Amino acid sequence: MVERWRKETHCFNFREGECTITLKDIAILTDLPIHGDVVCVDSTAPPKVVANMSGWQHFIWTVTGLCPPEKGDHDADGNPPLSKGQVSITWLTAEIRRKHNPEFGGIPLTEESSERDKDIYAHIYILGMIGGVFFPKKSNNLISNSWLKIILGSWDDMGNLSWASACLAQLYRSLCNASARAVKEIDGAMFIVQFWAWEHLPWIAPKVDPDKEWGPDHPLRHEAYGCR
Repeated sequence: MVERWRKETHCFNFREGECTITLKDIAILTDLPIHGDVVCVDSTAPPKVVANMSGWQHFIWTVTGLCPPEKGDHDADGNPPLSKGQVSITWLTAEIRRKHNPEFGGIPLTEESSERDKDIYAHIYILGMIGGVFFPKKSNNLISNSWLKIILGSWDDMGNLSWASACLAQLYRSLCNASARAVKEIDGAMFIVQFWAWEHLPWIAPKVDPDKEWGPDHPLRHEAYGCR
């Protein structure tokens, strides 16, 4: 698919003609919202407000309740938890699991947990979705600290953003960058390219068992079409 991508037209070039992934495809496959405000990421580093923390360390602590060390520690993938304006999602998820895992002396997250603990867990989960599913980098581990500024906003503000258009723009950029001859890696939401290809190119799609078609009683019938 990447080899057939033409960055001049943002289309796949096939023998039969050209076609491309549209905003409607993103909305149907992922159920991400189309309408809303533009997703605008601010990469400006926050000012230092605490003597023993950098600006980003304090900001990450505000959002996640965790303070990643800048030196001397590494996550399970060998990356520092905080480096060059990026935070390791592997480190964050490992720390939050340790915090709520009784085997490590943590307190399980329950309905009776504080709203602060619930918000922190939700923030880290959303960070994982952003950095690992819809806007992944080539490292598939590091996520830009800039996303924290959006997540720190209210839940309503996050829900009123046009995430589908941001995902499509990032996908186009990733395909354009990867189509260069010397490039050997790609980032972005490649699962969307795969799902889209299965729907539009039947000769590469997996065979579907007729007995397992999604009927009105299927438990996931109201989920995003990509769940098929």
